[in-house]
Amino acid sequence: MTIRELKKKGAEVLSGKQTAVLDCEVLMCFLLGKTKEELITDDNEEVDKFNVAMFMEYVRKVAKGYPVAYVTGEKEFYGLDFFVDERVLVPRPETELLVEKALEYLNSAREYKERLRMLDVGTGSGNIPVAVAKNFDCDAIAEIEAVDISEGAVEIAKINAAQHGVENTINVFESDLLEIVEDKECFDLITANLPYIGRVENNFVEDGVKMNEPALALYGGSDGTELYKKMFQQIVDKNVDFECLIGEFGFGQRKQIEEVLNKYFERKWEIFKDLAGVDRIFVVKN
Repeated sequence: MTIRELKKKGAEVLSGKQTAVLDCEVLMCFLLGKTKEELITDDNEEVDKFNVAMFMEYVRKVAKGYPVAYVTGEKEFYGLDFFVDERVLVPRPETELLVEKALEYLNSAREYKERLRMLDVGTGSGNIPVAVAKNFDCDAIAEIEAVDISEGAVEIAKINAAQHGVENTINVFESDLLEIVEDKECFDLITANLPYIGRVENNFVEDGVKMNEPALALYGGSDGTELYKKMFQQIVDKNVDFECLIGEFGFGQRKQIEEVLNKYFERKWEIFKDLAGVDRIFVVKN
């Protein structure tokens, strides 16, 4: 069976997915060690029986909702490749807006401050701090601390920091939100993409996500805002100071987030939409 024939067969199995062709290409590149360009130029190349069987096994798993990124062990985010497995949530493209807002703030803050401190809460694969470190002058960053409650996520975040050569900039710790943070600590920037799916109403979550991605990284209490409430209360209780706080929230949660922000902060805050026009990011500033 040729590459072209195998890709067509795989796409037929995934015909119910909008990304069927793309998923097949990613899986085939991973399996055969080829680039997407080589899949085109070599489309008449014969694929041996073992790789045909392996490819179809991958495709069947993906058809049942298993993330392609878990098969390949890799996910692109903000132009960078990140190692991922079942211990962490697969980075989503909408989170790139959070990185953009973080870089926007850091670039403006650099005009009046030489060295900046950042804290990323619920870091997962470390995609947010790594993306920031790779796209901002590391000489202007005094330190990035990244925390996660999951031991497995901490391990993966450390791997990704090292893989991208920013392990000396990013320090990763296991912590229940700000538990490890000392009282009266000061950060220029705090970022957070906390679990925000409500356990009561989460019908918009795909079955494949529920079945395969870690529940610890998905659910944020009954309405999806409880972890943000907990983190904000920690900020108050520990008297943690910050110049800018940026967080991501879920579809249809603007009203709840507005109520939470109004409760905990007297500062100015804004909400921004992602590329799909969905309210997605909040920014709290001095």
